[in-house]
Amino acid sequence: MPPIIPKPFEPVGAGKSGFTISVVDAKHGQHIRIGISQVAQKNHFGGTLDPEKDTLKLLMSSDQGKNHILTLELAEIGDPQAFTLATSIKDSVSIKLQPWGPLAKGKRPAMEMVVIGGKSPNTVHLKLPEYARPEVKKIGQGQPLMG
Repeated sequence: MPPIIPKPFEPVGAGKSGFTISVVDAKHGQHIRIGISQVAQKNHFGGTLDPEKDTLKLLMSSDQGKNHILTLELAEIGDPQAFTLATSIKDSVSIKLQPWGPLAKGKRPAMEMVVIGGKSPNTVHLKLPEYARPEVKKIGQGQPLMG
């Protein structure tokens, strides 16, 4: 009978991506917080992000089949579409955003987002939780009925 050789535990799956999303309900209003751990910064952006030098663009779509994807893209300081980063504990960084759609009142604790693709060291594609997905645009929505 061959010997059994134990191996150290290595977390797998969605629980350890290093990218989190939460909803904060404060006196000044509700906002969404995206957190990026130091490990996720190194793995997906080639090193630790510096709030003095780095910013991120966030891209989403309301198209059917694409509304579950949040893309984070490294951007230049001064880019009007980019968000500034705030430092957090253990060299993580975060971004505060206004909700992009209606959210239920109350807070939601931080939850990990699954990495579903991207091109290191510039972009990463994340899977948004159900509550944070933009509403899917219906066919013809926003267009005149008779043209």
